Amino acid sequence: MPAYIFYPRRANGVSLTFVAQAAKNDADAMEMAADIAADHDCVGVFVWEPSSTPEGLDRFVGQVGGLMDESRKSGDHGASATA
Repeated sequence: MPAYIFYPRRANGVSLTFVAQAAKNDADAMEMAADIAADHDCVGVFVWEPSSTPEGLDRFVGQVGGLMDESRKSGDHGASATA
């Protein structure tokens, strides 16, 4: 199972912690993100999949919460979380 990193974020956009967990797939990870958002009493959770390639770019999976508390998902490849 792939590993995912969940970043609960506060209203000011800051994430003070993260949760690393394995999930079956992206959809399962997004469901976990909703549970993590409730557990951490935060405005949203960003979900990333750590890189498994030599390029070292983590993949942005999606975001739960945010504006109007809607769930969003994007498969865009983003910047590396390892600077």
